[in-house]
Amino acid sequence: MAGQKGFIVSSWASGGRVLATGRLEDSRSFALACRSEGGAVLVPAEYADTAATILARFGARRDGEAWTDLAGRPQTRFRLPGGARPAVERALLEGGVPLPLLDRGGADEFLASRGIASALSIAGSERRGDRVDAVFVDPALEAADCLPPLRWLALDIETDREERVLAVSLIARAFGAPSTESRESADGDAIATTSRSAGEGEVLFLGPELGLPWVSCHADEGSLLEALAARIVALDADIVTGWNVIEFDLAVLEARYAALGLGFAVGRSRDRAGWIERPGKRRVFDLPGRAVVDGIRLFRSAGERFEDQSLETVAQAVLGEGKTVTAGGEDKLAELERLRAEEPALFCEYCLRDSELVLRLLEKTGLARLTQKRAALTGLSIDLAWTSIPAFERVYDAALRARRVVPPGREPRNLSGAAGGTVLDPRAGLFEGVLVFDFRSLYPSLMRTFNIDPLAHARSEGAADPVMAPNGARFSREPGILPAVIARYSAEREQALAAGDDTGAYVYKILQNSFYGVLGSEGCRYARTELAGAITSFARKYLTFARDFFEARGYRVLYGDTDSVFVESGRGAGSGHGEMTQLGEKLAAELNAAITASVLAEYGLVSFMRIRCEKVYARFFIPRLRFEGAGGGTARGAILARGEGGEEGEGEGRGRAKGYAGLLLAEDGSASVEVKGMEAARSDGTPLGRRFQVELLALVFGASRQRHEAAAAGEVEAWCRALAASLRRGELDGELVYRRMLRRAVSEYGAENPAVRAARILGWTTRRGRISWVMTKSGAEPPEKRSDSPLDYEHYVEHQLLPMAKAIGDEAGWNPLPWLADRPQMELGF
Repeated sequence: MAGQKGFIVSSWASGGRVLATGRLEDSRSFALACRSEGGAVLVPAEYADTAATILARFGARRDGEAWTDLAGRPQTRFRLPGGARPAVERALLEGGVPLPLLDRGGADEFLASRGIASALSIAGSERRGDRVDAVFVDPALEAADCLPPLRWLALDIETDREERVLAVSLIARAFGAPSTESRESADGDAIATTSRSAGEGEVLFLGPELGLPWVSCHADEGSLLEALAARIVALDADIVTGWNVIEFDLAVLEARYAALGLGFAVGRSRDRAGWIERPGKRRVFDLPGRAVVDGIRLFRSAGERFEDQSLETVAQAVLGEGKTVTAGGEDKLAELERLRAEEPALFCEYCLRDSELVLRLLEKTGLARLTQKRAALTGLSIDLAWTSIPAFERVYDAALRARRVVPPGREPRNLSGAAGGTVLDPRAGLFEGVLVFDFRSLYPSLMRTFNIDPLAHARSEGAADPVMAPNGARFSREPGILPAVIARYSAEREQALAAGDDTGAYVYKILQNSFYGVLGSEGCRYARTELAGAITSFARKYLTFARDFFEARGYRVLYGDTDSVFVESGRGAGSGHGEMTQLGEKLAAELNAAITASVLAEYGLVSFMRIRCEKVYARFFIPRLRFEGAGGGTARGAILARGEGGEEGEGEGRGRAKGYAGLLLAEDGSASVEVKGMEAARSDGTPLGRRFQVELLALVFGASRQRHEAAAAGEVEAWCRALAASLRRGELDGELVYRRMLRRAVSEYGAENPAVRAARILGWTTRRGRISWVMTKSGAEPPEKRSDSPLDYEHYVEHQLLPMAKAIGDEAGWNPLPWLADRPQMELGF
């Protein structure tokens, strides 16, 4: 079908029509208006004649195609005229026909019935639109392969203490097209400058004329908001974004437009923007015809992890630069008030900088294109692109419809949830020459190997020779949907990698990996406890198979978790990356052959599981189990409970799961300390604690085994003593801030832990969020509201440095307690 190609950004049903908007391949914006098909109803085949009699008066017609439900029972499908569905449903129930399965005829069903995800081809006449470049009425539509650059609009507002709007910044950019180069200051730091042009962003400012081409000044808030609405429409963005743009910027704007009696119609139709409730009681902010994507949610959903979710923190981590005003709390408000009154141009710079940082973050990380690619693959709208359950259901529903199987309705049921991965007991200690073997995409490969699939599970009753999972779940051997989807994604991922398309490869990978969790989530209508359990039971079976394989060949398994096995190679720390990797690859090939043979012999199936040697550590450390003291950190009494050289009783020799460190060897011969799950990899400690652990590990790992142990211990002792002395002299005060996220309102906390105490000092009651504090002699205090009480350096020694040093010392045979003390051990009061 010849025609225009485009990408749908937003679709919805209204007034008997399906409406959609998006961007064409030639960069123009478009809208579709198509007659709605009214939906359909499916009833068990044995009730078809009764249903036909009832439905005749509604003008419904029987569909000649053969449909079934998930269990394989025949269903008869009746197509409904527009608007008839609610009355039809009531009439069927009153006529004794079991509650039918419904195709509600909305925008999703309209597109899915044509096999359209987001990219499509449009054949038909067009006309100029009111707020889009082209409008197509009842065109012919087909699925297509098209990813045109979408236009993102970053928005940020500044308000006074009464939340009146003082300034709004706007920057629009089409991702996929060349972006504006950042400007640099004389000393090389990228900054926003007052010489920018309007094309690089603009600010609408409540105040006197500033004579800047990128600032439009307004005498009152009403005129500013009217101008803002006109500018948003003129910029014609597909996606509106910002940092906390939904809960703050757009929410405040909606309230201010309403308070001033102004129309907040900034979408691609003249309907008012605002909060609406979508199916599932999901409250969303609707900009008709545009998508709204919050930067915070996007980074969180995509798996990015930062010390906190503030724009300043994320920008510094990703871009190496941040906002023009970095103070927090009351200090920030005071500084912004001063800037607006005394240096309004810099106030506008601050506002514009926030919008600029968001777009640069999206571009630098590739998240803008990743989001579009994920939407294209799943068929979800841009704002839902990173959700797991809707993505799974959309993909699975489409595959069921292609087989003429009606998707099941939603029904309440109890699920035990998706079980965690299997953990093989870790062995505590310091080790040399450790190989890490990793199953590639273990859960997806298990689904593919053993036909773990909702349809195959539903049709296993009466199936000949079903596949039986270790947890007792049964699966038909008839090819299921998930194995086919995973096979397609795997092949397309390999093609993307070969073509250098890292964006596409990443999207395929994370979609496959999300399937397991979805099958154990109550919100998914395909989820079943036995489905999730089948995956983890097979994972346990083959993780222990790998352990037994290595141990049978004389190798000691140090640890295993979900899809990884850590094996002591028997080679010394002096072995190079090449020698270690060669051994690892040989063992991986033998293990893969053993698994393949075992699966074929036991199940008669082809195995898609593949293990590889992923990492090589010259030295490796697993800490012992330890008792945790109340209030975070290890209590001083618990540390010394065993005494110098004592044992841990039943914890003897057992390591802590989920936490380890190693000296990772690279192919080029370099080595670096890698920490997983220990204090240095967590955000709830202090920067000093994290640095101390990494540097201590580097020192220990770097100590030559050919040297006398006392010499190595002496080197570590000198370093520990020097750092503790620097701490007590006040030279490390900048590294002593704790941070923690309070997920409930402060007033809801009973016990006053350090984080809650700091929040209450700041006057928090209903507020929640990230709080910072330092420990003083008077207790926890927020840095921005300190008393005269001095910092409690001994707290940091006892709770940040000592536990880490002791954990390593336990395995190295050292006693680090006196190294960190400021007086002889016999005088210690703990």
